[in-house]
Amino acid sequence: MRSARLLTAMLALTICGLVEAASSLASGSQVYSSCAVCHQPNAWGSSDGIIPGLAGQQERYLERQLALFRTGARVDTAMQVVTAHPKFGDPNDIVVLARYLSRLEPNPNPVKGTGEHLRVGQETYTHICAACHGPAGLGEAGNRVPRLAGQHYPYLRQQIEAAARLHDDLAPPEMAGALRSMSSPQKDALADYISRLGDIPDAPVDGRRL
Repeated sequence: MRSARLLTAMLALTICGLVEAASSLASGSQVYSSCAVCHQPNAWGSSDGIIPGLAGQQERYLERQLALFRTGARVDTAMQVVTAHPKFGDPNDIVVLARYLSRLEPNPNPVKGTGEHLRVGQETYTHICAACHGPAGLGEAGNRVPRLAGQHYPYLRQQIEAAARLHDDLAPPEMAGALRSMSSPQKDALADYISRLGDIPDAPVDGRRL
């Protein structure tokens, strides 16, 4: 009898959890509606790769970036206009939006670069990025490290330049310093390699396979 009651209680908790998750996702979808104009309904970003994909991004990273845009600590005119909307005034809205986006399927075919000098990109990524972002570019939830795999080359290339200019309170100083020291071709190769992380080991590298 006691086992039956315990089983019933466990089932009730499970059902409540599923209902809560479904409610959260529905709320996140509603909050996301104002973002879909630029980031697309599937949150895969723009077809030209300038606007980033958000689907599958680390939840806590998204929470922090939305908060930074709202306060103006991270500057982007469009994002600051969006996050100034009253629906982002409640911190819970940011939480449910980040959770919703983190559970979406990442873009399986992001915009990529030319495919030249990927070996340089691989070596650069291994030495500079992999320790924090992971060998597969999946990021790390606890430390708000973003997922890079599945992101567009044009956006990555732009953000590499931006990260090199960031202050220490917005980016690790060792990362910013390493990016500042890189040549433009090295940055091209790094962004191109990262855009193909979802394809590894199938991506060709200087005519060969990784």
